[in-house]
Amino acid sequence: MSGIHSTHDSFAFIQARLGSTRFPKKILKSIPEDSGVTFLDHIHRRLSTVFAHDQIIFLIPESDDESIQFLNSRGYHYFCGSELDVRDRFRKAAKHYGAKHIFRLTADNPFVDINSIRYLYEAILEIKDTYYSLSMSGLPLGMGVECFSTASLCYDTEDTQLERHKEHVSLHIKEFPEIHKQYRLSPPHLQPLDIFRRLQNGEISNLRITVDEKKDFEMICQIWNHLGETNPFFGAEEVLQLYDSNPNFFQLNANVEQVVFTLPKTEKIKKRVNVLYGNPLQFGYGHFERCKSLSIYLQLNGYDVQLIDSFIEEESNIPYIFDTREIEYPVQNAFYIDNLNHPPNTTDTTFFLPHPSIPSSNENSLSYYSSPLSELISTIPESSGKLLVYAGQLNETESTQIDEYVLKFHQSKNQEIPRFHTIIRIGGKKPNDSNINYQPRISYSEFLREIDSSEWICTYFGQTMIEGMAKFKKVCLIGISEIHETLGLFAEKELGVPYIGSLSKLNQIDHFPNKTDSKKINLVRDAHTKILSWLNSID
Repeated sequence: MSGIHSTHDSFAFIQARLGSTRFPKKILKSIPEDSGVTFLDHIHRRLSTVFAHDQIIFLIPESDDESIQFLNSRGYHYFCGSELDVRDRFRKAAKHYGAKHIFRLTADNPFVDINSIRYLYEAILEIKDTYYSLSMSGLPLGMGVECFSTASLCYDTEDTQLERHKEHVSLHIKEFPEIHKQYRLSPPHLQPLDIFRRLQNGEISNLRITVDEKKDFEMICQIWNHLGETNPFFGAEEVLQLYDSNPNFFQLNANVEQVVFTLPKTEKIKKRVNVLYGNPLQFGYGHFERCKSLSIYLQLNGYDVQLIDSFIEEESNIPYIFDTREIEYPVQNAFYIDNLNHPPNTTDTTFFLPHPSIPSSNENSLSYYSSPLSELISTIPESSGKLLVYAGQLNETESTQIDEYVLKFHQSKNQEIPRFHTIIRIGGKKPNDSNINYQPRISYSEFLREIDSSEWICTYFGQTMIEGMAKFKKVCLIGISEIHETLGLFAEKELGVPYIGSLSKLNQIDHFPNKTDSKKINLVRDAHTKILSWLNSID
């Protein structure tokens, strides 16, 4: 692999205080009212989908006894510091926990966008600057997060000692872009939405998902009633879709004033590139997921990346990156990902996944690409005997075929084959057997955690196979189609990943591959660097 990152130099610091002037003790109010789930609970639950428990720290004033009592009752981590010098509170917490990178949140914002946090985390793992500031642009107010290095937080001159710098933690970082590199990224998961483009263009300006006054709180509760009951981890995408269908819904707190600061303009003219990914309903979600991560990487390297799911003919003169298999379009400059018509032996092609029709240039090394989060060292112990099944978009019959097969080995007493004490299936249709723990879809961060905690991974040839191999799991494959049968046999022969058989024959198979000595393949996460080199060459 190209490098292992530590999980414990990045921390989520949430500044919280009871003494709000306009709305005292709001952070301990319940959403919805009388539910017992406070602002702090909502924030912690959301952050827990990305961060380990001991990476989530509430930063509170030393005098907030009621907050301390509450946080102790929940078992949440907290750090006490100055009430008025909030920046000092952050600096001392950073030193105490040994933080290198900080995600800064405020307790005013209970519905932070989890997907944005994921992509900011990915960005941090790629940033090499000592001094930097990082955030997503264009999100509804109150759903974003900002990040910065501890080095930037602690940077001091005579010009950074003003009262406003003590109250507003990162203001001194933003005011001096000549010192602190400013990264403002466009959220890739929102780019395909027309309503997001309108928000970027300034056509929408009354989306307040933050709480300063009582009207804001009423708005937050209304949003929860519409979205939270069915999806407690709803994000900016769902909020924007709600606005798109009912703009008047958000009028309740549209006139609440927000404190803003005039900051130096740091945006440089960036060169445009379009990334066209295969529609998830047709190609599966792997193409979309890896293109979102690719978008972050290219933005960090100075490109204006537009992530799109359909070809824009009027923009054929703009460089295009295609992750659409063998579908091609007439453009002047094109880079192809996993396109069999364009083998990865030229400067404008690469493979994120191996393929039997293209011989490997190095049988002991495999070039691939995935989110840099996949390289994080896990803090979750592997559970011996846990099987993770990834079923993507398989229908009910296909899902049942896999379930019936793996259940043969649930609590099996045969010592010669694996015995699964826990089986979790992600994707496909709802199982009929309660012994199958089921999630239709989960966030990518949670998915990586499930891989981390599993001993076995059963899936079909694709990105999940690569993720499992990269984490040194016992991966095995099922043929969900004729093409996947061919690919499965190829993976067994060339990569040492056991192939079980086709879906239709699973009921005839009474063994589960117990092979643990797969080929020692060196996975090199470098396909994205080839794309960047190509873009730089055509500038």
